[in-house]
Amino acid sequence: MALSSSVKESLKTALAMTITYAIALSLDWEKVYWAGFAVAFVSLSTMGLSFNKAAMRMLGTVLSMVVALVLLALFPQQRWLFFIALSVWMGFCTYMMGGTTYQYVWNICGFVVVIICMSAGPDPVNAFDIAILRAQETGLGILVYSVVALLLWPGTSQDSFYATAAKLVSSLHRLFDASVHGAGKPDEIHQLRTQIVQQQAQFNQLLAASESDSYEVAELGQQWRRCQTCLSQLGSALEHWNESIADTPDLEIDRLLPAYAEFAGEVSQRFSQVEAMLAGRAPSVQPVAVDLSLDTAAVSELSPFSKAALAVVYQEIEHLESLSATLFTRVGDVKGFVVATVSADGSGAQRNGFVPDPDRLIAVVRVVLTLWLAFLAVLFVNDIPGGFGLVSMTAPLAMICAASPQLSVSALQLPVAGGILFGAFAYIFLMPALSSFLGLGLVIFAATFVICYLFAAPKLMLARAFGLAMFLTITGISNEQGYNFLAVANNALMFCIVFLLLAITAYFPLSPRPERVIVRLLERFFSSACTLAGLESADDGTARQRRQRAFHSQQVATVPVKLGAWANVLGSTGSQSDVAQVQALVASLQALSYRLNGLAELRHGNSREVIPQYLIVELEDWYR
Repeated sequence: MALSSSVKESLKTALAMTITYAIALSLDWEKVYWAGFAVAFVSLSTMGLSFNKAAMRMLGTVLSMVVALVLLALFPQQRWLFFIALSVWMGFCTYMMGGTTYQYVWNICGFVVVIICMSAGPDPVNAFDIAILRAQETGLGILVYSVVALLLWPGTSQDSFYATAAKLVSSLHRLFDASVHGAGKPDEIHQLRTQIVQQQAQFNQLLAASESDSYEVAELGQQWRRCQTCLSQLGSALEHWNESIADTPDLEIDRLLPAYAEFAGEVSQRFSQVEAMLAGRAPSVQPVAVDLSLDTAAVSELSPFSKAALAVVYQEIEHLESLSATLFTRVGDVKGFVVATVSADGSGAQRNGFVPDPDRLIAVVRVVLTLWLAFLAVLFVNDIPGGFGLVSMTAPLAMICAASPQLSVSALQLPVAGGILFGAFAYIFLMPALSSFLGLGLVIFAATFVICYLFAAPKLMLARAFGLAMFLTITGISNEQGYNFLAVANNALMFCIVFLLLAITAYFPLSPRPERVIVRLLERFFSSACTLAGLESADDGTARQRRQRAFHSQQVATVPVKLGAWANVLGSTGSQSDVAQVQALVASLQALSYRLNGLAELRHGNSREVIPQYLIVELEDWYR
């Protein structure tokens, strides 16, 4: 009988969990559930995804061990200075977790340091043993699951990666064709944009996974990374160009750029050849250079505003022509049809140093405030449930809320409560009747399988992880097993306090209600837009001016994306008409964002290289 993928993955996770507990208990390790946590959190649908997450978890654990020991060594008898330093580290990790790279590593680095330090308790002499134990337990869980995943129904990410790459190129091709003459339907173009964003994120994730479980992809990893960069740049360029075409319907590109039809046909053909190469077929034609010279006589008849608009559109056309040729070469190199010449990626833009993100800073404030409330509660409330474990449990949950601000605290309560009840049932009614590991192993296997199978859907991954974590925490399996209903009650009360703290700090420093967040983001967008449009047209300016320009440019570029995420949350609290209005507003702001940043680049960048020579004098007069 053929088994479904959800049954296979549930069986693998259950088997790995059981073997992990058997090994840890035979070695007489304490806190065996730490090893179980590693199995629960790294078990994903393919080996590549699991290995990639396991590597990041292990790296984060090792770094956390070093940081925790350093903090305990620096402040052995100074609890206030120690906790201030710990809070600074947590805030730093929370801020870095909101970036684009190594989010999971920073997540682990943040809360594992808290767990190690709080587990050491008032006796930091044991900190080294606890840190080593945490690393050992995590390594054991990762090792066991990796071996089981390799031997039992191994599934690689290679086929999914190739399919996603083909879908992404096809979507980019369709978006180009839909907007090449401005004839694409707005709904169709919006749907294609959404698909491209989703496929780009999936492509990036599967590339990292495939490099871990596929020798073929790993061998060509550098070439695929170049393709990844080019595809990302093409997606951004098509977004900008589509908005430019839509905003300038009266510009008559066909008349101003005689080779426009040839350009459209050539770029479309390049996309078709790239799709063929990804399917394993050799390209039938090679890219041909297109003469993109403008009709100077027709351009001279335009108004200054139209000439500025033409300068932006022309720059994007040149960029698209160059990127499409680069994509053809790089995909051909990966597939063995074309030998690519290695070139540096990126535009060589000037770095502006650290540019703060207000939303990530708000997340830092909330996490640090939650951590301090938990710490003060432990210090000043006698016999509070959980003791220093309250701080250890608060840290990861606070960082989860910081990483997903749209996720309400109440959404975490149901999976946690379900895991506590399930674990309490096993702890009270099943485990006291067991006399050997054979029975205990069957309980662990069955419980893990049921939780994984019930929450096998990708959108339920968080619920699955919390269910497993709560089951392992409540049962507290060890060699010297004791049974006490108060242990279950204390754990349940501890999580009630944790969620109370999270609910309180969710409204500090600003309200998390979707309608208020949307208004706040709109105010920030228009404030940055006005500032960006009014900056002086100096070439580069001082370092402070460059940082100011970079900050407002970042806000104008990122706020529409954040608004789109909050618009989806608004559907649960507002009417569908409200959601539709916000989504329409997001589309308009995205177009305005492209225009503002495009014009800012022309004003503050190397405009003499971007704008055709015959426009420079007139545009400089216009600026005056």
